[in-house]
Amino acid sequence: MKIWIKVLVGIIIGVLLGIFLPAGEKNLDLFGFLFKLLIRIGRYIIFPLVFFSLVMGTFELKREKKLISVYGRSFLYLILSTALLIIIGILSILIFSPERIPIIIEEEKALQLTGIKETLLNIFPANLFQVLVGSGNILIPIIVMAFLLGINLNFDRRITDPVVQLLDSLNRIFYHINSLLVEVFGFLMVVITAFFLMNMKNNDLGLFKQVLIILGIDSALIIFAVYPALLYFLGEKQNPYKWLYAVTAPALIAFFTGDEYLSIGVLVKHGKENLGVPRRVGSAVYPMFAFLGRAGTAMVASVSFILILKSYSSLEISFLHVIWTFAFSLLISSTLGSVPGMGAFIAIAVLCGIFGKGLQEGYLILKPIAPLLISFGVILDVLTSAFVSLLIARHENLGDEVDLIDFI
Repeated sequence: MKIWIKVLVGIIIGVLLGIFLPAGEKNLDLFGFLFKLLIRIGRYIIFPLVFFSLVMGTFELKREKKLISVYGRSFLYLILSTALLIIIGILSILIFSPERIPIIIEEEKALQLTGIKETLLNIFPANLFQVLVGSGNILIPIIVMAFLLGINLNFDRRITDPVVQLLDSLNRIFYHINSLLVEVFGFLMVVITAFFLMNMKNNDLGLFKQVLIILGIDSALIIFAVYPALLYFLGEKQNPYKWLYAVTAPALIAFFTGDEYLSIGVLVKHGKENLGVPRRVGSAVYPMFAFLGRAGTAMVASVSFILILKSYSSLEISFLHVIWTFAFSLLISSTLGSVPGMGAFIAIAVLCGIFGKGLQEGYLILKPIAPLLISFGVILDVLTSAFVSLLIARHENLGDEVDLIDFI
């Protein structure tokens, strides 16, 4: 059975459970615990998988003299895709102009990102081996260490070949473990989806209907029109919707789990087996976009912030407000690597805090729909990562064409 079918069946069963099971305190506690446990199971193998695949991918790109080209394209597409999605989000919220959300008076500890100083200290600890025993929330130390190791594996092939073979073997072993997790994750989606629905049942979504519709329209436009059109004209002018079918399972899992890091493992599997994206491209793109390239999250944050600004002020949204929102949404999206499961909501909170002027706690008015905001952001983040990896593989002539019948 195709993986996406398993995932879809799991989601349908989970939706039915979420609708018919009472969302009482005991059920929420039980399913909440199971949700956290299953997310951890899904992320269990991600750090070693990223480490060994990135070491080998970097080594192979350097050997083929494509290291600068692939990483350069990745970073360029990261900036362009994030800017594009923010523009789409800002234009949509200005054009449709939803009604103001009533201000909720609520106190809560301010949400904060990991500071730059703390991040740098995590990347370069006093003991290099501390990188391997981190908290599991910050991927960048692993990325930096793997990259440095990868570019230093070919100075003397006689010396490094045994290490290369060992690292390659470990990468393949962890890839197979990850494949097993991806294969069974469709069954785990029953509990994950049930908790998602039960959690949302306790919130009154009526006040937020318009903004959710706007985000839904934006997401559909990007997924079914913008990315397929770009892939068609920038790629090989083939059927662009084949790509979308190839990443159906990662997209569904990303939406209901709302977790960036968990989605890497699903993308690695589907990127190779369905999109034909080789290890040396996927290992560069997927971690970079999970840590720095939150295009969808940035779009959700920009839409939400303008709605908050409109709700807190009777003044019209000025051009300066738009430019400020664009610039800071773009900037903050590159700092969300330490919050793989809360990106959009924390980005909104940080935007409110930086803007000030009485908006420091403005993000709280969107707290009832925080899981949905996060989900919209993550599904677009994951699809952007898959889209860019395919585009780079084609431009660098590194990808393989996979027939529909061979999709997993």
